[in-house]
Amino acid sequence: MSRPVLPSVSLASAASSTSAKTTSPLKAGPAAERAETAERTEWLGWAALALTLSIWAAFFISLRAGARAALPPAELALLRFGPAGLLFAPLLWQRRARFAAVPAKLWVLIVAGAGLPYFLVAGWGMRHAPVADGATLIPGTLPLFTALLAAALHGRAALSRWPALLCIAAGIATLLAMKAGHAGLAQGYAMFLLGSLMWSAYTLALREARLAPIEAAALISSVSLVLLLPLLLWQWGQGGVASFGLLQLSGPQWLLQLGIQSIGVGLVSTLSYSFAVARLGAQRSATAGALTPVLATLLAIPLFGEQPDGATVIGMLLVAAGVLWSQRGR
Repeated sequence: MSRPVLPSVSLASAASSTSAKTTSPLKAGPAAERAETAERTEWLGWAALALTLSIWAAFFISLRAGARAALPPAELALLRFGPAGLLFAPLLWQRRARFAAVPAKLWVLIVAGAGLPYFLVAGWGMRHAPVADGATLIPGTLPLFTALLAAALHGRAALSRWPALLCIAAGIATLLAMKAGHAGLAQGYAMFLLGSLMWSAYTLALREARLAPIEAAALISSVSLVLLLPLLLWQWGQGGVASFGLLQLSGPQWLLQLGIQSIGVGLVSTLSYSFAVARLGAQRSATAGALTPVLATLLAIPLFGEQPDGATVIGMLLVAAGVLWSQRGR
């Protein structure tokens, strides 16, 4: 059996190849290296944002599953903030000097906009409306509220992409107008819009506070857990431990809520969204979040049998178009 013949390489060609590899970084220079680092950083931001959007979609699925199981939002919040709050409590104490340097108004906006108050608002809203509507209204109006708040604080430069924002607004207006006759949805829609406003304020406050992702997660989870405990004690005092809805959940429901709320939303998404805001900016991160309705609606079809109607589909298409438009040419 003959041996394979290896291709011959001359010393001159090998030397020239080695020389080219050696000198190419020198030719590239520091500017090229900085550009490559910036591009890598941006891609990491987009990857973190994609992970965040997937968890956000699952978040609405979890809220709807809790509502269908008649689980009070406060008890569902225990899964959301309990494990994460206990895990991050030592970090909150360790960096207490760092948090003390953050203005009190930013504390309030961060905790209220992404912590327990936001969770309760979104949870009560989901008791009155399907997944598609909630996932469309909260993330869908997020770019509008973020741009308006940023314009009020920093000038009208935040409204530079107003055609895309108008497209998103048209999608939301279509959804609201075509479902105006459904009186039962009004309360849910009001809660969703309030939740979106709260999340927009949180996004801008997070950027201004300049907290590291893990610091933001510690602040949100630990403070929310402290706020939640008196509410749960009052609730249990009214109906006793036997009325504790979490004890009535089946095994699969427990796994769903624990995986999404405790691990996904409680730990992963808080870190990944903070990372995305730091790499991509507050307004761009909030705008991309408007793609969440599509993911959530697709998940709700097989899980709950919630088929989106024409108004929801039109609204989502307009919102998605506005999102893509806003990202064009960035």
